[in-house]
Amino acid sequence: MTTIGKGQSKAPSQRQLRVAEEIRHVIGKMFMEDNLFISGLKPSYIMVTEVSISPDLSYATVYIQGIGDIDTDEQILLLNKHKGAFRYKIGKAIRLRIVPDIIFKSDSGFETSQYIEELLNSPRVRADIEKEIEEE
Repeated sequence: MTTIGKGQSKAPSQRQLRVAEEIRHVIGKMFMEDNLFISGLKPSYIMVTEVSISPDLSYATVYIQGIGDIDTDEQILLLNKHKGAFRYKIGKAIRLRIVPDIIFKSDSGFETSQYIEELLNSPRVRADIEKEIEEE
């Protein structure tokens, strides 16, 4: 899933969407191949959920989510520290005039959806829903 980057007011162009998706595939493939020799990095436990890219294609934000019992913040620090290796691989895999600067960030969408799910299933909300159904 590719979306408008933070602070953008108009929809991304087809080129932005295509480049963002290609970057997501390249980085995802790097994680799956598990040939990243970065001490402490657990690429097989990291999922690339989204990539957003600036209109001039010079910056790409890669949103990741840890799978299982993994410290996502620690993994993000490692990824940002070694983002040059990712830029290099992206430059080799995708034909671009300028390879975008990569910024890794945590995707909080899963935590937000889980929080909403817990709220909707809470006894207090369930009681309100059942009360409304009975009144109809």
